[in-house]
Amino acid sequence: MLANLSKLNIIYLVIFAILLIFWNYDHVEAHGGVTVFKKQVIGPYEIQFGTSPRSPSPGPIHVALRIVSVESGLPLNESTVQLSGSILNLEGDSISSFEPIFADQFMDAPEFWDVDIMVAEEGNWSFKVIIENSGKLHEAYYGVKVQESSPLVGIFSVIGLIIFLIVLALAVRTYFKPNRPR
Repeated sequence: MLANLSKLNIIYLVIFAILLIFWNYDHVEAHGGVTVFKKQVIGPYEIQFGTSPRSPSPGPIHVALRIVSVESGLPLNESTVQLSGSILNLEGDSISSFEPIFADQFMDAPEFWDVDIMVAEEGNWSFKVIIENSGKLHEAYYGVKVQESSPLVGIFSVIGLIIFLIVLALAVRTYFKPNRPR
């Protein structure tokens, strides 16, 4: 009985070690799961722009903005922040666009502003962030490539996970299989 209990403890320890090794330690820096930002300094503000998903495809996109004062590092207060976007063809004509949308300030972290948008077309989108504070306008432009994502990555991930679980199950079965005398 004690031998089986120690085998079980070893299995738990191995599973715990595997989880620690493969655990994702990315630091989430914004509301909405955005981890990568493009940074610009425009006037007195440092504006960081990030999207979720990181490589957007046509459909809903969450945009997180981090706006702080360059001098003090304090968040922007009592201002309005808007986001608009467009995609241009080779002649410079707008193929698709959306009108300015007001961003919502995240109350738990006031330096973050959030916008949920719907993008209908693939291509190189240009997003314009407009900050209005005390009657002064500041604009920043960010380029984002929107493209259809390949389902192959997800399919191969699921196949790899299934293979890993099969190998793990066979290893556990072999480990706990009692040795029968012949």
